[in-house]
Amino acid sequence: PDPLLETALACVDDFYARMFRDWPEAINRPGDHYMLSYSGDRRLTGANHLWPYTANTLTLDRLSDAEDFFYEHSAAWSVVITDTCMPGLADQLVEWGYYARWQSPLMVLDGPPHQSASRPRNGVIRASTLEHLDQIKRVLSEAFATGSSVNRRVIRPTHLGDPTIVHYLVHADNEPAACATVALCSGMASIWNVATRYAFRRRGYARAIMLTLLDDLRDQGYHASTLMASPNGYPLYEGLGYREIGQTMYMGPVLPYRKSEKTE
Repeated sequence: PDPLLETALACVDDFYARMFRDWPEAINRPGDHYMLSYSGDRRLTGANHLWPYTANTLTLDRLSDAEDFFYEHSAAWSVVITDTCMPGLADQLVEWGYYARWQSPLMVLDGPPHQSASRPRNGVIRASTLEHLDQIKRVLSEAFATGSSVNRRVIRPTHLGDPTIVHYLVHADNEPAACATVALCSGMASIWNVATRYAFRRRGYARAIMLTLLDDLRDQGYHASTLMASPNGYPLYEGLGYREIGQTMYMGPVLPYRKSEKTE
């Protein structure tokens, strides 16, 4: 495995903890080397999860416990795993009746980005007002079809006073055009929600945000960062020097769980 894999996974877990598990409506059940978490919204299949920290944690009994837990909340949910630290586990889950809802390449950058000689900021700013946060939510809603349930969790007024969470924003034609979020943890930064509204794509705004936030991170002494890439974003990140260190998978049960069948 990549030497940064463990730290990167810890940063991903930390982001979910800060954005979803600490939400007032969330219900968490930590266990021995795993986390069960219900976000408070039954539709959030990634935020509602069984998160095993070791491969041998994931047993049929553990999955049954998770089914009971999420049944209580009528919630869709996923088992979250990364293939390079848990090889073969995805195939085992398929045998047990699970499928990949989606998966994302987990990538890291250790050092300065490629193409670092050119750093056009293109109006990139750090969000500093509630209006900025509302504009970022608008970008996310259009780019990723996120609803208010996700947006209010990942873009919070309290973040404006938190030096470990920074939201970036680009304006173009007097409109919010693109955004990204940085969360700091354990000597590494995780980068999230790099998004551009449809009308502003292919103008270099995502690249400008990435170069700006990577500059800012280096100024703060952070030289390593991690992100989970979308298909559209992968070429940008690869061009900046990010390398893939695994595939993070969100695996859900094929059949809906019905409590009556379990108790017969």
